[in-house]
Amino acid sequence: MNYSLGLRALVFFLILRLAVLISAHAEIIPAPVPGPWPVKKKENQLGTYRCWVKVPDHWTNASSRDLWVESVTFTIEKLADSHELWINGKKIGAAGKLSEEEFESGFRGTHRYKVPPGLLVKGHWNEIFIRNFRVSENSGFLGSAPSIQGYFLECVFSGDWEFLTLGENVKPGKSLPQRPLNATFETFLEANRVLSEAKELMPGTSLGPKESFNMMVTDEDLQLEQILTEPEISQPTQLSFDSRGRLWVAQYRQYPYPAGLKMISRDKYYRGKYDKAPLAPPKNYPGRSKITIHEDTDADGKYDLHKTFAEGLDLANSVLPDTGGVWIMHTPFLLFYPDKNKDDVPDSDPEVHLSGFGFEDTHSIANGLTWGPDGWIYGGQGSTVTSHVFRPGIDDKEKDGTYHEGCMVWRYHPKKRIFEIFAEGGGNVFGLEFDSDGRLFSGHNGGDTRGWHYVQGAYMLKQGRSPNKFGPPANPYAFGDLPMMRGGKISRFSHNTILCEGTAVPARMKNKFLAADPLHQYLVLSERIKRGATFETKDLGFPLRSKDFRFRPVYLTNAPDGSIYVADFYEHFIAHGQHYQSQIDPRTGRVYRLRSREAKLNTLNDLAKLNSAQLIKHLEHPNKWHRQTAVRLLGKIKEDLVKEKLIDWVNEKKNNLALGGLWALHQSDQLNEELCVQFLKHPYPGVRSWAVRFLGDNKSISESTAIELRQLAESEKELEVWSQISSTVQRIESNKSLPVLGELLARARDLQDPYLPLMYWWAIEKHCQKDITDVLKLFEDHRIWSQPMIQKEILPRLMRRFALRGGEKNFLACAKLLNRANTDKQRKALMKGFEQAFEGGSLPSLPDTLIKAIRNTGTASLLLRVRQLDADAIKEASKKIAEKKVPITERINYVRAFGEISDRSVLEPLLEIISGPVAPIIRRAAINACQRFTDDIVGKTIITSYPLMIAETRLTAQRVLSSRKNWSMEWMNAVQKGKIETANTSDEAIAGLLRHPDKKLKELVEKHFGNQTAKATPTLAMIEKIRSVIESGTGNPYRGREIYKKRCSSCHVLFHDGGKVGPDLTSYQRDDLDTMLTSIVDPNAEIREGYESVFIETKDGLHVSGFLTDKGISTLTVRSFDGLDKTFQKTQIKSMNPLGRSLMPVNLLNGLSDPQLRDFFAYLRSSQPFTVD
Repeated sequence: MNYSLGLRALVFFLILRLAVLISAHAEIIPAPVPGPWPVKKKENQLGTYRCWVKVPDHWTNASSRDLWVESVTFTIEKLADSHELWINGKKIGAAGKLSEEEFESGFRGTHRYKVPPGLLVKGHWNEIFIRNFRVSENSGFLGSAPSIQGYFLECVFSGDWEFLTLGENVKPGKSLPQRPLNATFETFLEANRVLSEAKELMPGTSLGPKESFNMMVTDEDLQLEQILTEPEISQPTQLSFDSRGRLWVAQYRQYPYPAGLKMISRDKYYRGKYDKAPLAPPKNYPGRSKITIHEDTDADGKYDLHKTFAEGLDLANSVLPDTGGVWIMHTPFLLFYPDKNKDDVPDSDPEVHLSGFGFEDTHSIANGLTWGPDGWIYGGQGSTVTSHVFRPGIDDKEKDGTYHEGCMVWRYHPKKRIFEIFAEGGGNVFGLEFDSDGRLFSGHNGGDTRGWHYVQGAYMLKQGRSPNKFGPPANPYAFGDLPMMRGGKISRFSHNTILCEGTAVPARMKNKFLAADPLHQYLVLSERIKRGATFETKDLGFPLRSKDFRFRPVYLTNAPDGSIYVADFYEHFIAHGQHYQSQIDPRTGRVYRLRSREAKLNTLNDLAKLNSAQLIKHLEHPNKWHRQTAVRLLGKIKEDLVKEKLIDWVNEKKNNLALGGLWALHQSDQLNEELCVQFLKHPYPGVRSWAVRFLGDNKSISESTAIELRQLAESEKELEVWSQISSTVQRIESNKSLPVLGELLARARDLQDPYLPLMYWWAIEKHCQKDITDVLKLFEDHRIWSQPMIQKEILPRLMRRFALRGGEKNFLACAKLLNRANTDKQRKALMKGFEQAFEGGSLPSLPDTLIKAIRNTGTASLLLRVRQLDADAIKEASKKIAEKKVPITERINYVRAFGEISDRSVLEPLLEIISGPVAPIIRRAAINACQRFTDDIVGKTIITSYPLMIAETRLTAQRVLSSRKNWSMEWMNAVQKGKIETANTSDEAIAGLLRHPDKKLKELVEKHFGNQTAKATPTLAMIEKIRSVIESGTGNPYRGREIYKKRCSSCHVLFHDGGKVGPDLTSYQRDDLDTMLTSIVDPNAEIREGYESVFIETKDGLHVSGFLTDKGISTLTVRSFDGLDKTFQKTQIKSMNPLGRSLMPVNLLNGLSDPQLRDFFAYLRSSQPFTVD
């Protein structure tokens, strides 16, 4: 008899295993995990839990350093009383001691163990062997099951394990090629198990500061100095300097877990939800982060005086000294610590200027504070957090705050207390850089670029094209985004990017980009090359490299002494997922000085003691830090004499040195509109650009200034100034700003630029909602229509925007544009945009004016001909709606059109659709279309076909049947005869039935559906009961998403997906559990503005309830509870009255178990989208 090699190996393993167990007198017992010890005898104090797991192949590559392999950890929680973990015969770790004489408990805390690379075997069943020592009766896995997790995947070992008695005599084994008979696991899901800081961190290896420094390599003309190391600093994430030239370091030691908070859910990207929001100091849970000051008291180039300004901080990652205190980014807060006497001790508790920054993923929270040339504080935010920023004491948190998902650059004016998003999108921002012209740059945590060039009011590419992870742009009409700086094939990533503008760097490096790459342990020098209104780069070399793979440069800055300072996070592991797995060392960190071997360091760096004349002289200092600091100090001086000197300075300087005087005038509030107009004629383009920008920041300009701006737009040649004009147009009144933009549009020709077409579009779009008349007036200028770039880039977007926004006013705007087009090319450009608006969707009801305009283009489709009552078109469309070969969206459009035209010939094909074997979405559209008819046959057909319908179609059927009295009676008679079930009938449909003034109908409704007025109102006790369930444990947002899709997504948009019956939940108060519970359990308690229900009765007896989505000149559009819209001519309406109730059902949470409730709210409270279906 022949047996396979695998079978013989399995038999041999089983015999060997049995022999070992017999010799040891061990017993194998099935043991549910989690659960108590399966052995009740007191003498069995040592036992072993064993199972096997087959891991993903990419976890097993041991040939080189690999993120996936190095990110594998094993987690054990609440295993009473102590334990050892072995994998494939190798001891991985232990908690407590496993003997009665030296017993030490390992029960408390989260025990996370690193699985060494190369230990797991590809394709094998890897043995998990846990020795467990107990001293109490209540022992075993008393919490959750243990788990093994990689970067994005995890396996939870919940189920039956093997339990072996006499644990000392049972030895751990190796992996097995064949599957064991019992206790095997191989299901890996997207990681969502909540994390917390392990009781013992797993930091990996490290070298001492001196040893690591000796592994640094620089270019021949450079030298490196190690100026700060542990214990003075650790985990430095940002460096800044005060006006005395002293170094301030943000030591982000608390990263990655917020102090004192408990994670209650997360997704695979490590975006966590916590049980509460952090409090601002001094009421915060004390953390490890701190802010320190370092001073070179004897000017020998070494820091010899070290002070701690603030400690016990939580998510504090950047610091910005000011003249009267210090700004600290202490997410979710922007704090100001007063220090008026400048003794480096806060005068009082900090002032909370901003609150609401997201902290779901603490590696991408708000960071990188820096002073802008305009006197605003600028900061960045990364991709995996969502913020709802508000100003405590000024804003109503929910009504006035600024909501934003993911990447952005924001700014805050300290004196005026204004917060705004400067530019949306970008990458994971880890520090910002203003060059000598005031341009704003950052690095990027992705590849193929050295970073981003931000411009005011722009939508940058959002971390990559992944709307399922990062969310779409906040503006649905952005229709594009600005690219990263082009740089060729570049490995990820350039964590932080600056311009080398110091006096102590070699001439070859000046005005070049320098980027920090912590993945590859080097700095990269790149050429900056003009590319239209932006830049591209070309790599030149690696001026600093390290042979120590733990060198992690995360922040660069131009220093007062003219050199470049480098903050080194110094970590064995650098991926944030590894840090959440407690593979991090909060004790290490270094700061280096990179400089030319030949250049001398600046030693006169205390600008705080200079007078105004000396500060003005410093505006032409060769070192950028001196110039920028002089601007900031001059901005604190408001004197007429200084003002005159600064004006003279700007007028006399013909290059970028003039900018310092302009910025100082602005920061000191002495730059008025008249001066800005004067500087529009300055010979240096950067001055003209900033003058335009300052006019825009005022939000309003005079008529005479508008004329001056228009003249500038007519003559300006510099593309960056064009870009800034576009930004400014977004910020000031449309009647004054759009004519300015018009001059640029009229000069567009066939311009191809990475930035300008979209900047022009966003300038127009900003005014489309409120100032549609001014936008249309702009396009009365036929110079604009004739420009090739306008035809290619602007006309399609403008038409698409109006069409997509919908409503009578916007559709009439589409008609006006079509009527103004003079050439086929212009008309085709407009129709391209119109078609894009409804691509893959349905065409709504259109006003006759637009239908006629489209038909006049000669491109009228069959659908539009149907809407114009073309008999041949109606006949052709009647055939197409039944043809399966016709695309489904096209068939639906014809069906919907039939519901809007006054032609009785379409009734028969619609009824055939309702009763035929068709897709549910078409049947639903046909039922909705039949609502305009009054014939009894409609109700009979719907009722006959009711058993064929899915739930969503039945909802529409219920609405339509309840909308007319004759159909309602037909429905109730069918219910009375048992032909239609009453289960899952919507409250709105029942309410519709009761609105008909018919006694017999009312009796039937109450017989089968009960007394609707007697239904219990949700109580506070019900809400509190649900709250207690939610707060009693953790939830799985991935499972919760499926519940949400079934119960909510047909009515609500969350992130970029869902129906539009109710409010968009994306920016709703989903963090506020009180508000969420009240809105869900008792939706009638407070109805959101714009969603108040109305009841409409038409002159032919049709009843419709819903909320108004558009109120045009001659039409009204109502969205019903099934999400479908109905447009009425106002002349058709007999009456319209408010209902005073919500369309949302009160029983949304009925039938959910406690775990399902927690899962549902885990997803509902998530801050960013998950994967797309």
